[in-house]
Amino acid sequence: MRRVLLAVTLALLVSIAGCSGLGGETADPAPDDETQLENGSTLESEDLTTNATDTNQSVRIEANESVAGSEFESLSVTYPRENFTVDSAQHDEIVLGVDTNGDGTVDREFNETHVSGVNNNDYSATIELDTTYTFEAGDVIVATYPSVNNPAEPGEYTVEVTLNEAQTANSTVTITDTETA
Repeated sequence: MRRVLLAVTLALLVSIAGCSGLGGETADPAPDDETQLENGSTLESEDLTTNATDTNQSVRIEANESVAGSEFESLSVTYPRENFTVDSAQHDEIVLGVDTNGDGTVDREFNETHVSGVNNNDYSATIELDTTYTFEAGDVIVATYPSVNNPAEPGEYTVEVTLNEAQTANSTVTITDTETA
């Protein structure tokens, strides 16, 4: 069931990617559950309310020149300490792909056989990969990670997304009070 949910989430994310664009002045604004990152990438959550548990978090990050020419080795998401809780995930719970031509559709998919490790602590997750895929500038990496618990307090929180330990994007995620959501 969880795998089906992740596949549906990835399909939804890819369809949203085609609609929301990758930045620029003519791009539509992000939906309420999606936050724009600094380089045209996004962070999305299935639930942005306080105390939400086991939410799926999806990130989309556009590869820039700092990772172009390197193999896809890792993707990390770091939440503010003591606010979010990141539980461990099995390799088959991670959904990964790359949109290579900017059309909003994943052209290259990776499955649990490509995931060599999923390391996490209370506030971050790093997905380590064993692939031969080489990034080109403009590739859009799409990943969904399950089991994130939101903070108890509403507010704005900065989340950091890092690709291959060489490219980082930050985002402000707004968590709303469950009583007003």
